[in-house]
Amino acid sequence: MHLVFSDIQTFYSKTELGSITSRFIDDSIKGMDNFIVHNAEREVLVGYGYSIPYMRSLIRPLSQSMCLMGEKQGAVRWPENVANRTMLIEQSQWPLESETANIVMMVHGLETCENPNELLEEAWRVLVPEGYLLVAVSNRTGFWARSDLTPFGHGRPYSWSQLTRLLSANKFQIIVSQAALFTPPSSRNFFLKASPLLERIGKKYGTKVMGGVIIMLAKKQIHAPTTIKISDSIKGPLGLIDGLIDPKPKPLPNDQIRCDNKKIE
Repeated sequence: MHLVFSDIQTFYSKTELGSITSRFIDDSIKGMDNFIVHNAEREVLVGYGYSIPYMRSLIRPLSQSMCLMGEKQGAVRWPENVANRTMLIEQSQWPLESETANIVMMVHGLETCENPNELLEEAWRVLVPEGYLLVAVSNRTGFWARSDLTPFGHGRPYSWSQLTRLLSANKFQIIVSQAALFTPPSSRNFFLKASPLLERIGKKYGTKVMGGVIIMLAKKQIHAPTTIKISDSIKGPLGLIDGLIDPKPKPLPNDQIRCDNKKIE
């Protein structure tokens, strides 16, 4: 079932659990920002899904940003009180020219898309060479994928190996990965108050499979041709090989022919 973006917006803006969720994920994204080489002159940041709470961590003073939202989940206005920068789109037909985005961020998008490969192909297309893809998805082995109290309990969760293979198969090289949301997906006061401590303990002592969300930062790969024809690299005849195939001995002058160190008369 698709969760509409207006419901996701309500979760983040109206509930304490949503506020805690965005803070913990945002902390991980800020840490990953250290691995991104930003374009100081002009940078284009594209969000897909409901990336709005997290895009601000990567926006620079000269950045241009927009958020693309899948047609089956609707769209919400963003940002408030200024020109709208969200677009309702078909997941495999982004209204962007090729190689225009420096960073693509996907949150609440990959889990609900019908064809993950087509979606990642579009992200690869619009990214500049060696552009960055940041993906946050629900962890299949975590508790958050099993609870429908949050948006991470909807759609298709991924394991670490599944997401790694999916990104690699679509020509993305993973740079760094992290887990977040080690606190239970509960709105009870006890867990809400204990969540900062539980998150610190989980990140320090827990394993990645325990986190509720997987966050990966990857880079667009430009593959070189895997096969090279001999005719592409050799422009002239191979005399050595020709000689081996069809030997052409040349007779020596008589005065250079010797046998047992004696000149033959």
